[in-house]
Amino acid sequence: MKKIKLFAISMIGMMMLVTSCDNNEVIYDPLTGPTGIGFTISSTSVVVPSEGVTVTLTVQSTTVSSSAREFNVAVDPASTGTSADYSLSSLTIPANSHEGSMDVTFDNYDNLEDLITFKLILNLDLDASTGVTGFKTVTFNYVKKVICNDFKLTLIEDVYADERSWEITDATGAVVLSRPIGYYPRQPSGGGTFVEEFSLPDGCYTFTIMDSFGDGQFDGNTSGGYFLDCSVISVASGAGNWGADDVHNFISGDVDIEDCGF
Repeated sequence: MKKIKLFAISMIGMMMLVTSCDNNEVIYDPLTGPTGIGFTISSTSVVVPSEGVTVTLTVQSTTVSSSAREFNVAVDPASTGTSADYSLSSLTIPANSHEGSMDVTFDNYDNLEDLITFKLILNLDLDASTGVTGFKTVTFNYVKKVICNDFKLTLIEDVYADERSWEITDATGAVVLSRPIGYYPRQPSGGGTFVEEFSLPDGCYTFTIMDSFGDGQFDGNTSGGYFLDCSVISVASGAGNWGADDVHNFISGDVDIEDCGF
């Protein structure tokens, strides 16, 4: 289970000082002064991996209390998805503290629809006498992580397709798939299309496409291009004169790009 903590600039300073016209300062007592409670963010986006993810929300108060304070959080009816998509912890501000937190866990990966973004809208349930320092409402836009291992490489060539080569290397630098110079035939009028389909195990990879003449997929008249896709994910693309080579890092399967060191 992954865990994410969201940070924002403190709003506690809002309660510290009010200056009147005669320059007399009014300083709110942190124990007895007006109380404002609020989230530190109003919205965030969450990609839900197969193992689930927990997001920690921060809430702030303009006052402190000698005992812990717990607040209700309600799911807004405008939320989409289902209640099975998430679980909520209690929202508590510890004793003698201005700041508290709550966890929102998304762990319904198998039942989320691909490519559909859902909304979870949470409202602080505050009585009318309590103000809000930050935001009373926070919106989560959450989407299922797309896991794909089946790739398609499309080459739309200029005349000199025979100058084209490419390779895919894994995290160790080993070549796992490649096509050498001369593999694709020269196209008398340009515009020829070649499609390669292949699967890669979960992992971190680098795609490098090369042109032996150094002018990419542009022969002076015809401008070609390339597209490396996995399902709906565009892994790499380029067009025209991209020079002697073009390099793209990408992942395959259930891997986090930050774990690859790209």
